[in-house]
Amino acid sequence: MEIDKLQALYARHPQVRSLLRALCDEGVRHVRLAGLHASAAPLAFASVATLMSRHQERDEAGTASAGAGLPLLLFVMDDAETAGYFYHDLTQMLGEQQVLFFPSSYRRAVKFGQRDAASEILRTEVLARVGSRREESLFIVSYPDALVEKVASRKRLEEHTLPIRCGEELGIEFVAQTLMEFGFKRTDYVYEPGQFAVRGSLVDVFSFSSEYPFRVDFFGDEVDSIRTFEIDTQLSRDRMEQITLVPELNETDADNVPLTEVLPQDTVLVCRDLTFVTARMSTVWDEGFSAQALIEEAAMNEREARQEELLLKREQQLVKADVVAGGLEKLRQVELTSTPAEGK
Repeated sequence: MEIDKLQALYARHPQVRSLLRALCDEGVRHVRLAGLHASAAPLAFASVATLMSRHQERDEAGTASAGAGLPLLLFVMDDAETAGYFYHDLTQMLGEQQVLFFPSSYRRAVKFGQRDAASEILRTEVLARVGSRREESLFIVSYPDALVEKVASRKRLEEHTLPIRCGEELGIEFVAQTLMEFGFKRTDYVYEPGQFAVRGSLVDVFSFSSEYPFRVDFFGDEVDSIRTFEIDTQLSRDRMEQITLVPELNETDADNVPLTEVLPQDTVLVCRDLTFVTARMSTVWDEGFSAQALIEEAAMNEREARQEELLLKREQQLVKADVVAGGLEKLRQVELTSTPAEGK
């Protein structure tokens, strides 16, 4: 059976409809989903999103009563591999615009202190989308190692965010000046995050909030069109109605906070075992950064060493497990379990 047909079948199931009602009711604090094996869990939530979309389409047509959209859903899997599979299943059914991955910004494990640029972009994209989210459905998939790392505060994110919409009056000089104030580097052509280029009526910019750079075409001071484009070929990809430009936000800052502090209050946590998640976060905190990472830091020149010293201080980069767990426990929760409900 094709996945879209299976998804439509799930959407008609009474239990999926009950799940949708529970997610949209802020009075429901805890839901237990039993007996979902393998890809059944992401399929159930994808079906909920499909069902919500149908309700919203009927609302717009005036054939159903209007209602709020789905809350933001934070899926916390046991480890990076499980989270990757869960994310893949959701994106296959819902697409990459609705589903985001929030990884650790370090390669292999946090304790080795080796940052990964691609992962940092994904983390910043999540923060940008959360900050600019209105009522659209948004699913975030993560795991303990990623949650124990600090992120930019909501205030700092707002101060370092430039939204651009088609038809908006901005002006090329204003955009260029703002990007420079954010720390973007002006170049002839963009090929990595943190760069922008101005060529006639075009502004190319590689934001840390997107996998692909943006090409903004101006007609005078008005934003005429926005597209993503390929770095190698410079060919346009997808047309966008609005974008959010964000600089690198992963550097050490005294105002950095746990992810739970930047999530909206109506966020719903979905996980299998919060106790296990907390234990894993405690392990990451206790391990801190390895002796090998500190040795490599000492081998750098004096200026780089001072900067790297901050990047390898546990208290600067990580959050204690009980603090993150406390934030997660305040959220409404959906517990996933493979154990059938009693009496079934």
